[in-house]
Amino acid sequence: MSSFYIGYLPQAPDDLRKFLRGIVTLLASVAVALAIILVLAQQNFSPAFFEFTKVRDFTGTLQANPYPTLLVIDPTSQAPTQYLLAAVGKHGFTERLTELSGKPVHLRAKLIYRNEGAMLEVVPNTIGLNSVTDSSTAPTSTEQGEDVALTGEIVDTKCFLGVMNPGRTKVHRDCAARCLSGGIPPALLVQDGTSSNLYLLAASDGAKLDPQQFLTHVGEPVTVRGKLFRSNASLKLNVSQITPN
Repeated sequence: MSSFYIGYLPQAPDDLRKFLRGIVTLLASVAVALAIILVLAQQNFSPAFFEFTKVRDFTGTLQANPYPTLLVIDPTSQAPTQYLLAAVGKHGFTERLTELSGKPVHLRAKLIYRNEGAMLEVVPNTIGLNSVTDSSTAPTSTEQGEDVALTGEIVDTKCFLGVMNPGRTKVHRDCAARCLSGGIPPALLVQDGTSSNLYLLAASDGAKLDPQQFLTHVGEPVTVRGKLFRSNASLKLNVSQITPN
């Protein structure tokens, strides 16, 4: 290209215009290709759901420790399903908990769920004693604990299970800290390839874990040591030590 464009001329020389068209076309093609590559490189979020506009009726046994849960056992298969309970917003469930713990109850709630577990956001003032008692709401036994050391990420169960997606990692850290400070049950997310498990975190004596023991580690890779219990189709880890990786 040997032509020289003078600004006050009505148009650039033909060879210069062809050169500029080629550069613009090349840059546009690179931008489109880069956008496609970035889209294809993104990991898909795991399916997670929050039935925000749908309220369901639930019956089961209310359990208070270490965190409020509703245990439901299918009357035909006897397969247990355990729902963590939460209040509206970034708050743990406390309504009539002491009064109704260990008893059959009915309540209305919005379902939150994904492959790793399920939670109910309980509608205020809807929980009450269930007058019908049968074996379908009886709690199951807990196995003997085993010493383990698991590496994963501490998450707040409400957001992770479906209220937000992905609801984890550093980008969700501030939100998770507020939820956990408000009483949402903490859990350790452990991923192994394409599979993952959620371990509810409790204190070493099996009681509720003090948020001050783990808030500084939320959204970061950690190793948690303690005793693992399998109970009511759920995994609970009584924590003895949390170590950042």
